Amino acid sequence: MNHELISLLACPQCGSAGLSAAGDEMLSCPSCGARYPVINGVPQMLPAGLSSALERKEEYTQRLMAATRRGQRPQDERDPDTDRLMWEHHLYSWGKEVIFSHRGAADIFTSYAENGARDLCRFIQEWTGDIGGRRLLYVGSGNDGLVSRPLEAAGAFLVSLDVVNESLQDLRQSGARNCVCGDARCLPFRDGAFDVVFCKGSLHHSQPIDRPLQSMARVTRSGGHIIAAEPNRYTLPAFPLPGGLGQPTPYEHAISSRDVMRILATQGVGGFHTAAFTLTRPGTPPPLARLWERLGAALPWLLDRFAFEFILHGRKAQGAL
Repeated sequence: MNHELISLLACPQCGSAGLSAAGDEMLSCPSCGARYPVINGVPQMLPAGLSSALERKEEYTQRLMAATRRGQRPQDERDPDTDRLMWEHHLYSWGKEVIFSHRGAADIFTSYAENGARDLCRFIQEWTGDIGGRRLLYVGSGNDGLVSRPLEAAGAFLVSLDVVNESLQDLRQSGARNCVCGDARCLPFRDGAFDVVFCKGSLHHSQPIDRPLQSMARVTRSGGHIIAAEPNRYTLPAFPLPGGLGQPTPYEHAISSRDVMRILATQGVGGFHTAAFTLTRPGTPPPLARLWERLGAALPWLLDRFAFEFILHGRKAQGAL
């Protein structure tokens, strides 16, 4: 496992850095004694409560799969943290099943993913400058090699983080170098570890969003950059796609760029810039999508508010903790 990656990690239980490696299969915290396995090169840095819940994953997610096929979205309010984790695992498995079995869903998802990855990489490089040799963190990466590979090719030291280990294993197989399984609400990295921290379409899964945004700001160095691309609060409700793709979990709730800026401002982040990221929903008929894009280019002051996704850039003040 990459020694530079180990140097960036911190224990999600106590926050201590300086984890020690026992071969290639285990990391341990010298302060609290917590131990974290490394599976196929991916450190498993979930907090203890979530990590132990994975023992019930197979039975739990099978129940969610059956409910989804019936058009239901059950929610266990007795243990929301575990329930949210299991929904994320189910969401990944469900998405793969639909994409591999339904050509229409696959075409829509592929087009959306390719365009989004291209635009996100362009935005990152436009607003942060040369990323060669810099440390980047992709929060909620899933198996998005369309983003990780170009940024790594440009010379960045990129770390992809997701709460679902299976997605990271798939990402590793596609060629990504540095992956960590962890919770966005408790990022397992030391303070100020990264020059650029960004997310795409994952923040609204981690309600309330104060915790992941505060965590993202904490691991960003002074003077570093934070970027978030998210569905607009006006467009988040479920929209039909082939095979049931795109149905939200019970834990996905609308947010706005104002929500994100308000929270980040309390963490010493400012100089915000917002823009439309994706103007139309995936699956919008091409003629209508092209018309909307032309209108968006001509009237951004009007159309940006109703875009399917917004993107936001902010910078952490020099000297901010």
